[in-house]
Amino acid sequence: MTTLTRVVAALTLSAAMTGCGMTRDQAPGTETVPKPVTPEQKATAAPSNPDSAILADFNARLDTYVKKQRALLKGSPVAEDATPEQIKVRQDTIAAELRAIRKTAKQGDIFTPEVAALFRRLMYPELKGAEGRETKDETTEDGKPIAVELKVNATYPSSQPLSTVPPNLLAALPQLPMDVEYRVVGRHLILRDVDANIIVDFIYNAIR
Repeated sequence: MTTLTRVVAALTLSAAMTGCGMTRDQAPGTETVPKPVTPEQKATAAPSNPDSAILADFNARLDTYVKKQRALLKGSPVAEDATPEQIKVRQDTIAAELRAIRKTAKQGDIFTPEVAALFRRLMYPELKGAEGRETKDETTEDGKPIAVELKVNATYPSSQPLSTVPPNLLAALPQLPMDVEYRVVGRHLILRDVDANIIVDFIYNAIR
């Protein structure tokens, strides 16, 4: 075997050993085996999709609110034959209790800046062009924006209609539990508590 042939053979063997996790000093059967990823490492690993982390944070914040609301509702059941007046009293009671336990709540607690930016981006394709104008028109009442004071924990005024959120906008946004709902007020998106009739949070200028 010539010198050149020996060199080529040695290099080929070295490359093969490296690819198998072996070095020249390692004996066969002692190759380094990668350690399996533990559940703890998976849980703390950075998500491959940043939007997933934002949505997970939104869902966690929303879940915290809903658990508090459901606990209050469970402690104040409504009879099947309750009158409208009794239902209204219960609604006001739940709203007052929510305000008490969320007295430091502020805009952005659930719709964080990151969530707000993501929601605007998710809705934007549905608001472009002629079809987008039709979508915007569906959020008004006879062509006029619905006037509601934007304030966390404030009661949604009975004097104002509940705006219709177009189906294409609802489809673009994360699905909500039945305890809360999206509503559009002017160019703003609000999160409304269905049972307590209060504004839980809102996003300024969600509709571009």
